[in-house]
Amino acid sequence: MATTESKGLMIFFYCFIAIFSIICLIPFVLAVSGSLSTEARIAAEGYSFLPRGFSLETYQFLFGSKAEQIIRAYSVSLLVTALGTVSAVLVTTAYAYVVSVKGFRFKNVLAFFAYFTMLFSGGTLPWYLLSTKYYHLNDTLIGLFVPYLLNVFLMFLMTNYFRSIPHEIVESAEMDGAGHMRIFFSMMIPLGRVGLVTISLFYALQFWNDFYLPLMLVSNQELYTIQYMMYNMMANIQFLASGNAAQVSGAIIAPPLETAKMAMTCLTVLPIAILYPFLQRFFVRGIVVGSVKG
Repeated sequence: MATTESKGLMIFFYCFIAIFSIICLIPFVLAVSGSLSTEARIAAEGYSFLPRGFSLETYQFLFGSKAEQIIRAYSVSLLVTALGTVSAVLVTTAYAYVVSVKGFRFKNVLAFFAYFTMLFSGGTLPWYLLSTKYYHLNDTLIGLFVPYLLNVFLMFLMTNYFRSIPHEIVESAEMDGAGHMRIFFSMMIPLGRVGLVTISLFYALQFWNDFYLPLMLVSNQELYTIQYMMYNMMANIQFLASGNAAQVSGAIIAPPLETAKMAMTCLTVLPIAILYPFLQRFFVRGIVVGSVKG
């Protein structure tokens, strides 16, 4: 009887997850369909799951009139994501290792300081003044990732990984004369690679999707990320229509504003959509192990 109930419960959960996944997928399907539709059909008939009047006109317009801006914004986003992820993972794992070291008398103090920032923040205005007037992060590339170098939740997640490693291994290394720097890079990092992949994915998603830092710290258009460029477009759709009408295949056309929004959404989501399936198993495994052990 218990087996039958368990199977029924599993079927229910699988069906629930399948329905929920389909619901989450619907907006992306509509975005892809809208980007491949004609502007006139979208304006007259609305969006659908299949393209209305299949056309690549929108992508021709984007890469014909805004190609330079899009490529530059993509380059900035990729560079910020790469530099930010590597730097943030290094800072987070180093902090986590210090907090997890047995015998270090100030580890609880450092852990409390980090935890305190999760409960209280100084506010947007003090943060902005500190970032611009004292750290001079405005209109700089490092300003797009330095403020996010330590995520406290991910730091505690990585701390649990380090604490789950048998202390006898660390003691044996110390007896052989290894210092903390050697232990950290030669032992803790390789043994915590599942946790590293997990927090790396978190940070990569955060840096790739972020538009808050460009909004607050960047006025130079050469430092616009693809997300901030899309944010500007959403806030003012005439951003795409700036200047004269675009030319596609020698013909002058009106800017496809509505379908352009969908095309920009697809261009922004595409890299993450390609990367995530390959890292999903590390992501799920890392969350489960890091949240239970310790």
